[in-house]
Amino acid sequence: MDRVLQSPRLPSLPTIALEVIELVQRRDVDIKQIAHTISHDPALSSKILKTVNSSFYGQAQSISTISHALVVLGLNSIKTLALGFTLVGNLKSKEDDGCFDHMSFWKRSLYSAVAARLLAKTVGIVQQEETFLGGLLQDLGLFAMVQTLEDDYLDLIVQSESDHRKLVELETNCLGTDHAKVGALLAQKWKLPPLLIAPIEFHENPDEGPAELLPIIRSVALGNRVADIFILESPAEALETYYTQAQQWFDLTREEAEPLLNEIHKNTVEMRRLFDLPTGNLGVPSQILASAHEALMNLSLQQSQQATELVEKNQQLFAKATTDSLTGIANRGHFNEWIKDQFERSTKSKKPLAVLFLDTDHFKKFNDTYGHQLGDRVLVEKAALLKKAAPSGALVARYGGEEFAVVIPGADRVAAAREAERIRQMIAALPIVTDEGQTLSITASIGVASHDGTYFKSADELLKAADRGVYAAKAAGRNCVRVFAPKKAVAV
Repeated sequence: MDRVLQSPRLPSLPTIALEVIELVQRRDVDIKQIAHTISHDPALSSKILKTVNSSFYGQAQSISTISHALVVLGLNSIKTLALGFTLVGNLKSKEDDGCFDHMSFWKRSLYSAVAARLLAKTVGIVQQEETFLGGLLQDLGLFAMVQTLEDDYLDLIVQSESDHRKLVELETNCLGTDHAKVGALLAQKWKLPPLLIAPIEFHENPDEGPAELLPIIRSVALGNRVADIFILESPAEALETYYTQAQQWFDLTREEAEPLLNEIHKNTVEMRRLFDLPTGNLGVPSQILASAHEALMNLSLQQSQQATELVEKNQQLFAKATTDSLTGIANRGHFNEWIKDQFERSTKSKKPLAVLFLDTDHFKKFNDTYGHQLGDRVLVEKAALLKKAAPSGALVARYGGEEFAVVIPGADRVAAAREAERIRQMIAALPIVTDEGQTLSITASIGVASHDGTYFKSADELLKAADRGVYAAKAAGRNCVRVFAPKKAVAV
């Protein structure tokens, strides 16, 4: 920072600018005195009169003197024009044949200034002239850093690839400061008014600025985004940002914000002529905006497609994380999470919750006799049957190996026992056909437990109760249902 501000190459204020700043900051200033001071500089007077009579200001009557201009347009407008012309003229005189792209610099500055003023006018901000000059000088620090740091800073500009937000990040990482802060300190050194210093300092991060000056700062910041639309080779994101921030900051709809772009371009062409700035070809606005809107539409479609793909990918990942790979039903992990959630709901609501555990009878012997391939097919077909047979709202899961679980919210002990018996009969009737054409059958031992919010203290206790029902069914000869009761298991 000190290397920049103490450099002899730093731009300085011309005498006329110092005099104007000093005069306009006096409380008892005499308009005639200001007119007299400006009139002492014929070139400056001529530029101001040419500007106030231009289409940019749209005056119905011709203004022939600085005094008349002060009466018609007011002190703020003339002061701003005087400062603008003197400061810009002074900065232009510092241009050299180095590697810095002065044309892009002035193009951005002028677009930003014109856009900031028109936005301020559109939303009813009084300090329209300050927003214009704030936009024109927003990158004052960038210019100062080019002049003082030379090649070291030019390398950062090249790395930023014309992205000012990226440039700020590079400046902060490599230099410990950024062009917005440097510009604000230089403006303070020149004793520019706070209304101009604030938009220079906060144009890259407007919401960090003082609340009382936020409308002006945001106008300049949004003007900067407009400049991106007309300057960048890929303006789609800049256009999207402009519409979004116009809505968020100033409550301007897209229908209100869009027509401003053509007017901004037209006024920028006029102000380039008046300020005699080297901006190069500004292009045809209709072509620029048509290209930007087409790119924005393509970007929106791409984002929509990416969002859809992301949703699908997340669904696939969720399914993979919660589904048993062999049978396609819920896996043990998903079951554990689901039963805990349902148990808590049942406890709070006092509505019943039932769990059915199903163990395929003699499955190890079946596998050893007919092979694991047929055994896997049995598990798949059994899972499909359970999924089809389970009541609406129930969860069917593979608990482990040949053991399955069915969780039925809202089912009391009697209803759960009936569901278990119905499922047992369906499993026993399920034909299993081998590759050789032999038809086999399987059976299941089923344990049932139901929670009514009073007996079990946790989901684990409920599951242990259902598991005890399975052991009771096996002990009773298999292919049957046993229901856990606080005192005994009841046969069905």
